[in-house]
Amino acid sequence: MTVKLSQTESAVRTAARWVLPGLIAGLVFAMWAMVVGIFTSNVWAPPQGIAQSVGIGTQGHNFQLVPFVLGLMGHMMNSVIIGIIFIAIARAVHLRGVGAVIGGMVWGVIAYVGMYRVVLRVLLASTSASFLSANPEWSWIAGHLMYGVVLGAPVAYGPLRDPHLQARRRPALAA
Repeated sequence: MTVKLSQTESAVRTAARWVLPGLIAGLVFAMWAMVVGIFTSNVWAPPQGIAQSVGIGTQGHNFQLVPFVLGLMGHMMNSVIIGIIFIAIARAVHLRGVGAVIGGMVWGVIAYVGMYRVVLRVLLASTSASFLSANPEWSWIAGHLMYGVVLGAPVAYGPLRDPHLQARRRPALAA
């Protein structure tokens, strides 16, 4: 019974190390976007615009429950997936400490370029007007940088740090 419990505990810890950094970073990003939305359009415009970009709901910033909820769900799923990819890359290139945080910021900018410049402005150009007008572009760049910091920090520090990314100890010199 003890072996089974420790295996389950280990599996939960491993899953948490892979999933929680992206989830936490996505929550911070969503809160940032919605706070900026209070001053630029309205609080629900950013997440609602995500769903509207893929054709769910009608364009505009008037509140629509289904696009709002599905937009939040889509944002959080993307945040977790993009976070898992970052963790895999960080492990492959052995990012540690401040390097993991800076790497997270770079990853956030890469995600911004991919999502904002390619997906929204090219692939979904005909349906992304509500999302693109929800917040000013500077806020999306700042949000992606915050996402990267919050993604990289738990990977490098804290209870979610990945043991594969810990600094290797040098052997002590004989006296």
